Amino acid sequence: MKHLSPLPAPPADAAHLILNWFETHKRDLPFRKPGRTTRADPYHVWISEIMAQQTQIDTLVPYYNRFVEKFPTLDALAEASEQDVLKAWEGLGYYARARNLRKAAIEVKALGDFPETPEALAKLPGIGPYTAGAVASLAFNEKATAVDGNVMRVVTRLVDSDVDTALPAARNAISNWLLTWMPENRPGDFNEALMELGALVCTPKSPACLICPWRSCCLARARGTVAQRPVKSKKLKHRQEKIAAALVYDPDGRLLILKRPDKGLLAGLWGLPALTYKNKQTGLSQLTALLDDKLSLSVPEPVFVKKDRHVFTHITWQIALYRCALNEAAVPKDPNWLFATPDALKSQYPLPTAFSKLLP
Repeated sequence: MKHLSPLPAPPADAAHLILNWFETHKRDLPFRKPGRTTRADPYHVWISEIMAQQTQIDTLVPYYNRFVEKFPTLDALAEASEQDVLKAWEGLGYYARARNLRKAAIEVKALGDFPETPEALAKLPGIGPYTAGAVASLAFNEKATAVDGNVMRVVTRLVDSDVDTALPAARNAISNWLLTWMPENRPGDFNEALMELGALVCTPKSPACLICPWRSCCLARARGTVAQRPVKSKKLKHRQEKIAAALVYDPDGRLLILKRPDKGLLAGLWGLPALTYKNKQTGLSQLTALLDDKLSLSVPEPVFVKKDRHVFTHITWQIALYRCALNEAAVPKDPNWLFATPDALKSQYPLPTAFSKLLP
């Protein structure tokens, strides 16, 4: 493994330049107070940062607005059922984030208030070093870093570092380095400015170097290595899975759904009857056998509807979708299976996008 070389000292005016740029160019976001003179609300910062872990800011804003409208306070979130929280999260993916939000809210309510240090925040469910640093600096003015992919990209370009940013040691090294020149009185603004620069200007592809506040002091720009930074080793191999899924309707137009296991992909969420298969004929016969086994009657053979696909982090589902209309009422034998009305699907049962996009 390559040893990490120490990062050079930052340009003398780097902090001043990026903070000035941030004051002028920062986006007007619902969880950000323009011209902040008081601390940001830790609850709203926390919700937004958890959402931002796997979701682009522009995408998450409407989800954020709906979520905080439904759960406007920490107490409201702590007192909500898991299913209500998952339903409010529907469409954002990575549902473990929603479960951990609720668990953390319960713990914070028991504590009486949010912890203020990154070390204490990191003990809460679903909060890692990045989120702990973001909440501590933005809400409590603690001198703490929030190093994500945007920040590592900005830093490695600024000092033209070839450190492998996929290594945990690289994140730690960059975090410690940033602490050496983070402004004592504006740690939250400094962290947000780094994130904003990475999101708006110092982008992965085609960065807007000519309008960057660091254009005169960026070593990667001076040396022509912007496209080579950051260096990142290869990710885990992505695998393909063939999935047969069924839209099963009873005579009243209710859709058959099931609650998925508590562990594994899409754990604890609701979905369509589905299984992995090897070839088309095997998939259809297995799907028919599954429905026969779970319902109180013999089902007609499902009819093929269409092909679809859904991409997860390390898996892509190649979906063969079938439809089956029952001629008589059926009762699921499994307590985790049920027939849901269209209204119940909208208001009560959280269907992840992998399944909800298959509905007509």
